[in-house]
Amino acid sequence: MNDSSADTPELASVVHEAHALLERRRFAQAKVVAARGLKHFPDNSELQYITAFAEYAEDDNDAAIKAVEQLLARDPEHYGARTLRAHLHSAKQEFAQAESLWIALLREYPEDADCYAAYADLMLRTLNLDKAARLAREGLRHSPEHHACLYVASLVDLIHGRGDASHLLRLLREHPEHTASSIALVAALTDRGEYRGALRLAQELLRNQPDSEHLVSLVRELKLQSHWTMLPLYPMQRWGWGGAAAVTVAGIVGLRLAGGVLPPALVASLSYTWLIYVIYSWTWPSILRKLI
Repeated sequence: MNDSSADTPELASVVHEAHALLERRRFAQAKVVAARGLKHFPDNSELQYITAFAEYAEDDNDAAIKAVEQLLARDPEHYGARTLRAHLHSAKQEFAQAESLWIALLREYPEDADCYAAYADLMLRTLNLDKAARLAREGLRHSPEHHACLYVASLVDLIHGRGDASHLLRLLREHPEHTASSIALVAALTDRGEYRGALRLAQELLRNQPDSEHLVSLVRELKLQSHWTMLPLYPMQRWGWGGAAAVTVAGIVGLRLAGGVLPPALVASLSYTWLIYVIYSWTWPSILRKLI
């Protein structure tokens, strides 16, 4: 009996070691330590959570979901497991489920800045920028130095052309884990046609990583897309070939209809204007790309 007791590790020591490995981002080792502890303490919620979080950190979302569901089946009120499940829903782009979980958590923890920050980040991903800013500000009311809330608030201000961009730059340098989500947000803003906001953010990312060829190319392309001379070509920018086809069909149909009701001289002027616009749409983007 004494030998068996000597072989059993102390639970607090195992949990502490596993957490320390998580903080150092040594996820594989954290899973090994947690697995060793679970052999002796199979129902321990904290070791199960560490295992699930490590799986999530290594992008093995399926394994993380399985571990989280097993933990919540035993301990449905476990805070860490509930927040992790919300993050996993976000990772799978199940945004409605994730939002429901954050709302439920904030009802129970109305002063939790971590929950406000995570919910705000979710709103960023869905491009609900105003709501993201409100959530971030509420989180800062409870924790004025919370870096994730500061990041979201600074990001939204930058996209809208407000505030001091140097603050966001400092946050990106201190917390480089935000860089990937910022680049994803640039792509989302671009897809939605918000080129100026995307450009402002991309420029700050480039200042943070001046040697990044990807960001250099991204900034150049966004300068092209947001240039004032590209405004007449917005349908092509926004909807691509579909937009170009719609504009072409609308122009042809419009000119034919105009021919039956307008004076020939005016129809001729409209036809020349339409021809100039078509030539402009074919040639100007290439010229502007060389100039920028």
